[in-house]
Amino acid sequence: MAEQLARIFGTEEDRVNCPFYFKIGACRNGDQCNRLHNRPTMSQTLLLSHMYPNTPESLALANDEPWDDDMYDRAQQHLEAFYVEVFLELANYGEIEDLVVVDNLCDHMIGNVYVKYYHEEDAERALMKLTGRFYSGKLIQAEYTTVSDFREARCRAFHETRCNRGAYCNFMHIKHIPRAIKRRVVREMYDDHPEYLGQTRGAGKKEGKDRKKDRSRSRRGKEKKDKGGRDRDGDDGAPAARQTSEERRAMIASWNQEKDGGGGGVVA
Repeated sequence: MAEQLARIFGTEEDRVNCPFYFKIGACRNGDQCNRLHNRPTMSQTLLLSHMYPNTPESLALANDEPWDDDMYDRAQQHLEAFYVEVFLELANYGEIEDLVVVDNLCDHMIGNVYVKYYHEEDAERALMKLTGRFYSGKLIQAEYTTVSDFREARCRAFHETRCNRGAYCNFMHIKHIPRAIKRRVVREMYDDHPEYLGQTRGAGKKEGKDRKKDRSRSRRGKEKKDKGGRDRDGDDGAPAARQTSEERRAMIASWNQEKDGGGGGVVA
């Protein structure tokens, strides 16, 4: 019985817990939902509800209205400026693993921003610091969320082909951020906070074992890359796999080499 309950928890088969709240941290029925919304007391991920101020251009694009290149450029420039500003501000509270902005227009998801930290302590610090702060004239509504894997929360149809539900889908339609922008803000985060690169929260006996595992994973990662494996920072809306400190240092060194050498431009 226990195995059965564990298997169906957070799925459509679960008649007790809300699967939408479990997967995306938001539900169209709100407090009126007839299933439970289990609010976490700790999490690596924060939901900043309705934080992104959608422009008329971005609303039109999300709603599949007629658009031209100028409209798209204005919407994308606004999004990228917001992403850079918010990422670097939130990075002051801890090492960020991923930041996403959704494209949905339904009332419970419009403008939602999710930030996932590598450590729960950093998410807790961010929550405390953001409480009572304003952005673009609106009070920031920050809370812990159950979302831990954006690949599970996103709408596969939207990211692979086309979603028939449009912007009113109840799964995440994640706005596109070019890889160059993601690399830039990650590089700036580590430039501003070099302590994140060597951050070890569980030093002690475990450190030696972890170091060996890190070296092994790093070697495997290099071998896969040499064989032409897919870059782990894909642009399909899915978050990159969690990296070790050594892998992150190697990644940044590689980016700096590309930048200084001017070879092989970054693909957006």
